[in-house]
Amino acid sequence: VITLDMGLLVAGTKYRGEFEERLKKLMEEIKQSDEIILFIDEVHTLIGAGAAEGAIDAANILKPALARGELQ
Repeated sequence: VITLDMGLLVAGTKYRGEFEERLKKLMEEIKQSDEIILFIDEVHTLIGAGAAEGAIDAANILKPALARGELQ
């Protein structure tokens, strides 16, 4: 079981795209393993998390994987 800590994921990101890159790498790791359970506490905090001008927030990064059933 892995708990997604949005604060740690966003921490230290200064440039546009750094947050998205971190989250995408995390998603790839999760997809490659059938044994990972991702726990997202306070899931509503994903909306707007990591968003900057011209950037995608966490909810929009996770939405396609959820829609395809890659995350449940």
